[in-house]
Amino acid sequence: MANFTPNLQQDQAIQCLSDMVIVARPGSGKTSVLSRKIRNLVSELRPYQGIIAISFTNKASDELAHRCKADAFDVKHSFFGTIDEFCLREIVFPFVRQLMPVGAEAKTAKLSELPVPVRLLLPATPIQDATVANTDEFLPFLQGALAQGFVPLEALGMLTRHVVDQSLACQKYLMARYRAVFIDEYQDSGYFQHELFLKLKALGLTAVAVGDGDQSIYAFAHKDPRYLLELAAPNSGFTCFAITTNFRSHPSINDFALRLLDPNHPVAPTHDMRVFIKTVDGNQLAVGTWLKTAIPHFMAHYQVVSANKVAILCRHQHSARLIADHLGLTHHLFEESPFETVPLVESSLFSDLLRLRYNTQLTAEPLVEKARALKLSPLELRALRQALLRCRTCTDDELFASMIDAATLLLGQAPSEVGAMVLKNVCRDATKLRWFHSPSQDAVQIMTLHKAKGLEFDLVFHADLYDHVIPTRRYPPGTFGQVIFENEKQCLNLHYVGITRAVKACVLITSTFRINGKGEQKYGSPSQFIGRNGTAATPISW
Repeated sequence: MANFTPNLQQDQAIQCLSDMVIVARPGSGKTSVLSRKIRNLVSELRPYQGIIAISFTNKASDELAHRCKADAFDVKHSFFGTIDEFCLREIVFPFVRQLMPVGAEAKTAKLSELPVPVRLLLPATPIQDATVANTDEFLPFLQGALAQGFVPLEALGMLTRHVVDQSLACQKYLMARYRAVFIDEYQDSGYFQHELFLKLKALGLTAVAVGDGDQSIYAFAHKDPRYLLELAAPNSGFTCFAITTNFRSHPSINDFALRLLDPNHPVAPTHDMRVFIKTVDGNQLAVGTWLKTAIPHFMAHYQVVSANKVAILCRHQHSARLIADHLGLTHHLFEESPFETVPLVESSLFSDLLRLRYNTQLTAEPLVEKARALKLSPLELRALRQALLRCRTCTDDELFASMIDAATLLLGQAPSEVGAMVLKNVCRDATKLRWFHSPSQDAVQIMTLHKAKGLEFDLVFHADLYDHVIPTRRYPPGTFGQVIFENEKQCLNLHYVGITRAVKACVLITSTFRINGKGEQKYGSPSQFIGRNGTAATPISW
């Protein structure tokens, strides 16, 4: 923190003590601003108080907490984590029993995992369309799920807001414990997260929202940038600050990205253009082959020492796999978790245990902390620590049994039959186990654009720039011959996010053919975003 000297925009945002919105462009130092604001505020609090800091991912949360705790700074009783973790740990589990009966071993579950009699209690209104006004309609369903020991994840926001509204003890706890709430990536908020934020503000907590509407890419998950825009509007009760200087990307990359969004954005003349474009002859397989030569060339030219500072970003996972299979370089392909079909609480736990085994930078303490909620005895905690150690040190043949032992202690019961069966298959499959390995320093990173959100790389190779892919198209009846895009703004945001992950150089890639998700080869017409608003990437002829 001592090395961070804020510019004028950043300093104004740091010094503001009122409810506020920070509109933060990529690479603008928002994490440094947030950590400085949090440290300033926490230093004035009593020992039993703290702040709430909500991040979109565990990784982002860990980074913010790390910066806030730098130089042994005491964050007191602050909360750092995701919105789901906050809702469960600080509101639902401690206070929902005051309002309705709850099964002895309450745990989270997806709707599809709930018993059929409980699902039959759902009202006609879809959960994704529900508002605070619909809560009474959902109460029989929520009561039925909780009585069976389940907290439905899809309804967690609604349940959390209901508990805060109805529990005076919960309100008093939040007001006594916390003095401010910070929510990052606010453009990806859902309705009930927004409503909870406003409720915390109404309880007297200083409310700080941080986001960028141009980085909204999760509309498919019912996340909406309009909530951020509402807070940033005049007379919203929030002071709005913009921090816009991109300290991450080369100026030519930043100008290129902003010109995509705004045809009037000035582009500074340069003899050092760092955005390139390549049309590969062939499909994604040929793209992989071309990258085998291109990546070492660009690494040498821009003095990138570690291959893990290089990313290949794709719109779809099938393209990422095709490129990975023909890359011919050491790489790490980010894929979906092999525990997708496992009950949610077990999926998260199994993943945590395997990451502990394969990532020497991790410790068992976060898992031990979660176990404290089970009120384990000192003897049980010691047994848990030993079980976690075995997960890290056992042989491959012993891994399944060690995982089951540790999971049983952490769950308070044996894993489900489905969970145990999938876990056994994963433990026997070296390919699936690689999903939990930390990427090595000499591995090129390959992932979808959505997974790249919040990350940065020296070199970015932005693939899948095809018509029909980004932006995607719709074909409503009676519109033959018309070009109708689906969520064009979201697609543009995704393209913008991909380009702004780059620090030193960005290469846009298309090809003459493309293989779609069904394995069919199609003509690879270039994306309509290529050349948008006069953006001019430097062609690569070799």
